[in-house]
Amino acid sequence: MLIVHAIVGMTILWRRAFRYSQTYFLIGGAALGYLALLVFTGFRLVSLVVGGAIVAIMLMGWFRQFHRDRVPTTGNLMERELFLARLDGIVAKIGKGENSAGWQEAYRWALDSHGAALQIAERDPLLLPDLVETLVTVEALADQVASSYFALTQVQTDTYRGLTQQHLAESRDRLQQTHNQLQQLRDQVLLSQLTQEAGAADGSLPTRLQVLIEANKTALQPVESSDDQPSK
Repeated sequence: MLIVHAIVGMTILWRRAFRYSQTYFLIGGAALGYLALLVFTGFRLVSLVVGGAIVAIMLMGWFRQFHRDRVPTTGNLMERELFLARLDGIVAKIGKGENSAGWQEAYRWALDSHGAALQIAERDPLLLPDLVETLVTVEALADQVASSYFALTQVQTDTYRGLTQQHLAESRDRLQQTHNQLQQLRDQVLLSQLTQEAGAADGSLPTRLQVLIEANKTALQPVESSDDQPSK
C-alpha cells in the first residue's frame, strides 16, 4: 500500500509540475549543460558522476516546491473527507444529542449541501470560490444548530431556554433553506446542459449564490450578538 500511495503521489506531483513551461526549460537546460560538460571533459567518470549529481539536485529542488504547494489544499472544504471531519467535530459538541432525530436531519442537510456543491463545481468550475464560501456558511449553520442542541441540555431558566429554542429553529430553517436552494441550483446546472438556453440559465448562478451566502451570513450574526443579552 505504501508503494501504491507513493506512486500516486508522484503522479500528481509530476502532473502539477508539467503545467509550467519553466519545468520544460529547466529539464532542457540541465540536459544540455550535462551533455556539454561530458563532451568538454571527454566523458570522464568524475564528470559523469558530478554532473549527474548537480542535475539531480537542481531537479529535486524544483519538483519539491510542488509537493509543498499541495499542503494548503487540504483545507479546502470541497474535499468530502475534510467536510465530514468538520461535521464530526461539530457532533462532538453535543454528545448524546447527536442521536436526536433533529440533529440527524440537520446533519443530512449539511452533507447533501456539500454533495450538491460538488456536482455544481464539476460542471461549472468558475463557481468554485462562491461554492467554497457557501460551504463555510453551511458548516457555521450546522455548528450553530449543534450548539443550540447542546445549550438546551444546559440552560435552566425558562427565558434562556426559550431563546435557545428560537435560535435552534432559526438555524435549522436557514440550513434547510440552504440545502433546498443548493439542490435547486444543482438541478438548474444539470438541466442547462440539456437545453439550448444554457448560457442564459447559467448567468444567474453567481448572483443566486451570492444572495444565498449573504442570507446565511445575516442569519449567523444575531446568534453571535445575543449572548450579551441580560437575563430576566
